Amino acid sequence: MFRASLSYAVRRGRAVVAGGGLVLVTFPFALAAAVEGRLRYLALFGLLPWLLLRGYYVRVIRTTVGREHPTLPPFDRPRRLLRDGLGSLIVAGCYLLPGAVVLGPLAYARAVGTDVGTLVGGLPSPVADVAVSATGVVVVVALMYSFGALYTIPVAVTRFAHADRLRAAFDLRRVVAGALTEDYAVAWGISMLLQALGFPLAYALRLLLVGFALHFVVGAAVRYCYGQGVGAGLGLSPVVPDPSPRRGRSDRRGRPADDDPARVRGADRERERT
Repeated sequence: MFRASLSYAVRRGRAVVAGGGLVLVTFPFALAAAVEGRLRYLALFGLLPWLLLRGYYVRVIRTTVGREHPTLPPFDRPRRLLRDGLGSLIVAGCYLLPGAVVLGPLAYARAVGTDVGTLVGGLPSPVADVAVSATGVVVVVALMYSFGALYTIPVAVTRFAHADRLRAAFDLRRVVAGALTEDYAVAWGISMLLQALGFPLAYALRLLLVGFALHFVVGAAVRYCYGQGVGAGLGLSPVVPDPSPRRGRSDRRGRPADDDPARVRGADRERERT
């Protein structure tokens, strides 16, 4: 799968150029977010290309599920890309929210030089000891949950991409079942290897501009792994035809476009009936 994912990600040159261009556009806005002062607000303008890129990655997952030899989908229908990008962001945010609610305040307290012992210092000693111990247990549980959520989010996003419904991403029984399959575990491991090897090289080559295209290639290869692993683990069948360069909502024969929501939902309902 390692070689197959990289081969897949470079198969359509125009998509690589467009994806690398989006990474290039978002880069200065990401730098602005780390700058103090009014320049930090410039980062808000980077949300649009970032959501477009996230939406395209959702399309990559949608068009790789259940396919043996998929190809990169076209970079068209920007409104659909924005909608999919926002949907994937909502899914990830909801899964990470419980851990963030617990760990966020504690991380902030540590950042300002306050610890749990100081906060409970006014309580009686036995109560303070119990509070400190309980906080430690809660932190461990929150960390374990957060790691589990990070592992599970690709399955949830794949469910969203496949069914074209946010509700499918929160079907916890199916999401957990997919996360526990061997196919997904292997795909996730390969995706981590791709990121560990590819992203540092991409950042190093950004001065030559090639790194931006490489960043997109690695991102697309990672989503290829997600689509293939979750699709095989849950036994998902393709819900769209092979991607083609045709534009618009339908082709000349009046058939729905590649990732038309009606086609996706219709295929999903048909599988549920069977």
